Amino acid sequence: MIDLIKKTYLAGLGLASLTGEKIEELVEELVKKGEVAEKDRKKLVEELLAKGREQRDQLSESVKETVQKVVYELKIPRRDQYDELLKRIEELEKAAKPKAAPKAKPKAEPKAKPKQKD
Repeated sequence: MIDLIKKTYLAGLGLASLTGEKIEELVEELVKKGEVAEKDRKKLVEELLAKGREQRDQLSESVKETVQKVVYELKIPRRDQYDELLKRIEELEKAAKPKAAPKAKPKAEPKAKPKQKD
């Protein structure tokens, strides 16, 4: 059983990607080789599935933390910050647009100059 634990440990993150069906196949092979007793089959499958879920969760958390760190270091705004910036830009654009000036009175036409006689 200790040998099996070593093999499981060496499988590492590979176990996280194994499906239930694949794990059952792996255990079946170990049973055929005599490395696992038939009575321990179900328990081992459950343990390996639990270990796989645990490793997937750890990997997921690690990826999440890494992405958050990269986003922070690159100074990429969060979605809520981005939305707030868009709102501020819209408000500034509205404030910067010239307001419609009141209609100016039409200028009076210039008086015609009297024609000079030659």
